[in-house]
Amino acid sequence: MKLGTVTLGDGTNRLAAPANEAAAPEAGPYIDVHAAGIAAGLGASALHALHSVEAMLAAGDAGLAAVRAAVGHAHGHGVGAWSLDTAHARLRAPILRPGKVLALAGNYMAHRTEGQSGLTTPAELLLPEVFCKPVTSIVGHGEAIRLPGPPVIATDYEGELGVVIGKPAWKVTEAEAMAHVAGYFPLNDVSGRKLDPGMDRDPAQAARNGYFDWLIGKWPDTFCPIGPWMTTADEVPDPMDMHLVVRVNGELRQDTSTGMMLHSIVRTIAWCSKFMTLEPGDIIATGTPAGVGSARGIFLRPGDIVEVEISGLGTLRNHVE
Repeated sequence: MKLGTVTLGDGTNRLAAPANEAAAPEAGPYIDVHAAGIAAGLGASALHALHSVEAMLAAGDAGLAAVRAAVGHAHGHGVGAWSLDTAHARLRAPILRPGKVLALAGNYMAHRTEGQSGLTTPAELLLPEVFCKPVTSIVGHGEAIRLPGPPVIATDYEGELGVVIGKPAWKVTEAEAMAHVAGYFPLNDVSGRKLDPGMDRDPAQAARNGYFDWLIGKWPDTFCPIGPWMTTADEVPDPMDMHLVVRVNGELRQDTSTGMMLHSIVRTIAWCSKFMTLEPGDIIATGTPAGVGSARGIFLRPGDIVEVEISGLGTLRNHVE
C-alpha cells in the first residue's frame, strides 16, 4: 500500500491513500482512510489507528491491518464515496513530525570519492556515519525547498532512500532489523554546502569549523523533502535492489542502485539501535550516491525542479524558491 497525509481546508490532517496509484500524486483524488474505515464497520480501536500514519504505526500490526481493511473497502465499493479531491485536500509529507530523522554521511563509495581524496577506506573498516536533521526540515511532495540565504550561500540536492521505523528497536541484531521497518519513500537530504558567517575565524580551528559548517548545513527548514507516499514494506521485495535517480530540471544527475550502499539498511538499524531506541515513525536517510551538484560546482537556484525517483516508490518532486 501507498499511504500518506493530506491537509484539509480547515487545517486538519487525514491519513490518505491514492485512489489511483498510476496518477500523479498531486492530481488526486485521495481516499480518506478514516471515513472508509467507518463505512467498513471497524471498531473504535481500529478507527483510532486511522487518524494518521503515526497513529497507524503506533498501533503496530493491528494498525496496518485496520488500514488494509479500510482501503480495501473503499476500492471494493467505489472510492468516490470516500474520496478527497485536490480542491479540498493538499498532499503533505507522509510523516509530518517524525520523532527523529537520522541520516548517513558518505554511504556510497562513489560519493565519498567524487571531488575528494583520501576517502577510499574499504567498507569493512568503516562504521556508519550518522547525523540528525531536525523535524522542521520536513516537507512533502510539491512543497518548496526554500533557499535560506546567508549564512548559507550554496545549497545542494542529495537523493536518498528513506526508511521508516515501524516498531521500537533497541539493540537489535542485523537479523532482526527488517522486522522493525514499516516502509520506504524517496527522500532529499538537501544540504547547505557553503556557509559564510560574515566574520573571520581562527585558522587554527579550520577543521573543526569545517565539520560544524557541514553539519549545520543539513538543518535549515525545508531541507528534508520526503514522499510522495510511504510504501509499506511488504510491497518492497528487496530495498537493497532499487533503482534511484535524481533529475534537476529534467537533467539526470544521480543514477545508482541502492545495492551500492556501503552500510546496508539492516546494519544501519542495528548500529543506530546500539545508541538510542528507534521508535515508530522515525526516519533513516540512507545516504546519497555520486552526482551531487557540489562535485561540479553547480548549486540549486530559485525556479529549479528537483526530482528523486526510486523504483516502486514513485517520484518526489520539489521546486526551489
